[in-house]
Amino acid sequence: MSLRNLISALVLGLPVLLLLVFGPRGRTEIPAGRTVVVYWEKWTLAEGVAIQRIVNRFNETVGAERGIWVDYTALGDVDKRMLIATAGGDPPDVAGISDRFFPQYAAQSALTPLDALVREFDIDLSGFKPIWLDICRYDDTLFALPSTPFTVALYYNRAHFRAAGLDPDRPPRTTAELNDFAERLTRFDRGDPGDPQDDRIVQLGFTASPSMLGWWHWAWPNFFDGRLWDGRRFALDTDAGRAAYAWMWDYRERVGNRLVLQFEGQQPIIESAQNPFLAGELSMVLQGPWLSAWAARYAPDLDYAVAPFPSVSTQRQHVLASTDFFVIPRNARRPREAMVFLKYMVSQPVLEELNRAHGKVSPFRRPQPAFYEGHVNPFVRVFDEMATSPYAFGSPPMPNWTEAWTETLYMTESIQRGVARPTAALTAAQEKIDVLVAQQERMAARRRTTE
Repeated sequence: MSLRNLISALVLGLPVLLLLVFGPRGRTEIPAGRTVVVYWEKWTLAEGVAIQRIVNRFNETVGAERGIWVDYTALGDVDKRMLIATAGGDPPDVAGISDRFFPQYAAQSALTPLDALVREFDIDLSGFKPIWLDICRYDDTLFALPSTPFTVALYYNRAHFRAAGLDPDRPPRTTAELNDFAERLTRFDRGDPGDPQDDRIVQLGFTASPSMLGWWHWAWPNFFDGRLWDGRRFALDTDAGRAAYAWMWDYRERVGNRLVLQFEGQQPIIESAQNPFLAGELSMVLQGPWLSAWAARYAPDLDYAVAPFPSVSTQRQHVLASTDFFVIPRNARRPREAMVFLKYMVSQPVLEELNRAHGKVSPFRRPQPAFYEGHVNPFVRVFDEMATSPYAFGSPPMPNWTEAWTETLYMTESIQRGVARPTAALTAAQEKIDVLVAQQERMAARRRTTE
């Protein structure tokens, strides 16, 4: 797929010219003599305030010394806009993008390789935990630097555990235990004894629903010792994949899938007091460290704890890890000035300040003691230590990951709705994704031939 075709697929017809003429522009009150580094980022609200504060401090210190001014603009769809601007010849100098788009942009040469620039600017990456740098590489080339990394863990309601006769200090350790605990934690309102249709779930033990709180619908085979991407093939229809989705199917069938779907159909605003975990309606959930910030705001009396999400056995602790990225788009006008800014941003005091403000983990092997003091997440050490697991994994670094992500979402929803059984759904999804990967390989081969 060419960069131009990729843009068409991603932006749903948004004209390049519209962005270039009327798109975001930086501040105008820039001190004389400064070289402007244009920085586009997705963070808004409290997260935006935190990065703006750091950008302001850079402009007042290092920027003033080096004659650089970083012009920060928050954009909700920065991933797509950056790609449009790159193809149009007017990209920002720095952008903050999410992991979902990173491998595709790297494969399509929309990003500047950073290995040589990191050496030129003497940026020491040895202090980072290896998983974060692994995620920042594509095809053995460093295309990004980590900004705000996180791991994902099991949150569980301790009060629910006690009420169900479970030890509140002993979370499930395997996926089989997770299903067992979830069934014991689920509570029903049976309604009219003569009308089963009147039954409903008032407390659900666990859900992996993408429509509710299970954002990582593609990750489940990893917890069953699966490896989704081997460098050439997205291996979904495997022993691990079948075990993962059978685990999902069996739990829902035992609880009653009609009632589970009815419960999941609430579609709450997750960052609110209506979040089912915060409201005491969901006993366990897979989520990131930010959920603690929401708990502090919307459910300050909630008695909960955090543990690594269970794997199929206790021998391997599989950990879902992800990060947002700092990237320099291809053909950025001021890449070296951008690197001055990025060197400042990835220094340990600055980057830990940002991650502390965002409620995330430290990307460094040895976090500074101050990072943990007063952190909004009382379990941040759990999330931080999980990133050192040898079985930590990120999203598959495949060029057409966004398409595979979508196909896997459709497959998961079809299984959870009972439209298709796991075996048939996995086979169908694997066939579609194999076609996508083969198409990508043919286009990559043609591009190499042309180059």
